Amino acid sequence: MKDIPILNVYFLLCYAWGRVQERNTSRLATLGSLTTGQDLLGKVLAGGVNHLFRRGIDRGYVERREDLTGIRGKLAVSETAKRALRARSQAACDFEELSVDVLPNRILRTMLHGLLNRRIGLDHTVRSEVRSAYRRLDGVSHTRLKRNTFSQVQLGGNRRLYQFLLSVCRLLYESTIVEENTGRTTFRDFRRDDATMWALFEEFVTGFYKREQRDYSVNPGGRRINWTDADAKTDADRSRIPVMEADVILESLGRRIILDTKYYKDALVRRRGSGTGKLHSDNLYQLLAYLRNRQGTSPGGPVYEGILLYPEVREPLRVDIRLEGFRIQARTVNLDRDWRHIHREMLEAIGLPR
Repeated sequence: MKDIPILNVYFLLCYAWGRVQERNTSRLATLGSLTTGQDLLGKVLAGGVNHLFRRGIDRGYVERREDLTGIRGKLAVSETAKRALRARSQAACDFEELSVDVLPNRILRTMLHGLLNRRIGLDHTVRSEVRSAYRRLDGVSHTRLKRNTFSQVQLGGNRRLYQFLLSVCRLLYESTIVEENTGRTTFRDFRRDDATMWALFEEFVTGFYKREQRDYSVNPGGRRINWTDADAKTDADRSRIPVMEADVILESLGRRIILDTKYYKDALVRRRGSGTGKLHSDNLYQLLAYLRNRQGTSPGGPVYEGILLYPEVREPLRVDIRLEGFRIQARTVNLDRDWRHIHREMLEAIGLPR
C-alpha cells in the first residue's frame, strides 16, 4: 500500500489520540517537508515536551532513601544498624519527595534518547529538536521500556497532552526493532505496517465522528454486540463464545449504522482473468452477524445498516446493496489527498452534507 503523506498521518494521529486542536498549530508548515514516520514522531514528541515545560511539567512524590544527619520520613532501622551509620551520626531514612522524576517523564526522556541513536536516521533538523527536548528533561532518569510500561502510567486530572505524547512513545516503541545478533536498534516506518495502520485508521474514524458531526451519537452504550441466541451449559463453555465488538456504532432518531473499518492493500478480491473485483466475503459475513444480533437485541427504532470503510488504493469504491433486509455499503476514503477532501469524504460516507 502506498505511504500516506506525512501531514495526513499527523491528522490521523490527532483525531485518534484526542488532540484535534493540534491541527491548527504553526508546526504544520514544517511537518509537510518530512519524509519518514520517525521524523514525524520525533518532531511531535520534541515539540510536545517543549510545550509541557511552558505549561508546567508533571511532578509527583517519589520514594527516596538517603543517609541523613537527622531523621526525615521513616527511619530504616535495619539499614542503619547494618551499616553502623549511628557511629557517624547518620541514619538511613525513607521519605517521599516532590520530583519531576516520575514515570511519564521517564518514558518521554527514554524515548527521546532512543531517537538520538544514529541508526534511527533522523532528519538533522528533527535530531536537533529532539536533542534540545532531551536536555530539558535533565534530572529525569531513564527507564527500561516494556510492553506493559505504558499501562502502568497514572495521570491525574486533565492531562491530554501527556496522554497524546505517551501514545506517540508507545507507537515509537512498537515500531523499534532490536536485532538479536548485534543488538542494533532500527526503526520500522509504521506507515508500512498494515496492522499498526489498521488500528490507527480505526481510532481515527472513531475520533473523527465524535468530533466532526452532531447528528449521530457515537458508540452509545459501548461497541459490544450481544449474541441474540447465545446459550451455554457451563461458564467454561460460555467463555468459548467469541466477543463481538464493532469498530463504530452511530445512532440518531432516524438512522442506525454499524461501521466496520478495514485496512487492505485492495478493498476488493481480484481473481486472475476476472474483470471486476468482489467484496471480501468474510467482511460481509462479519458485518451481517453484527447487524443481525444488534437488531435482535435492540429491535426498537430504525433497522440497522452497515458500512465497510476502506482506505482508497486503486480507485474509489462505492457499493450499495441489500442483504437479508439490511442495507450494506462499501466505501473508500482517499488518504492521499488534501485534508479538506478527506473531511468531505468522511462525512459523505455516513450521508452528511459537506
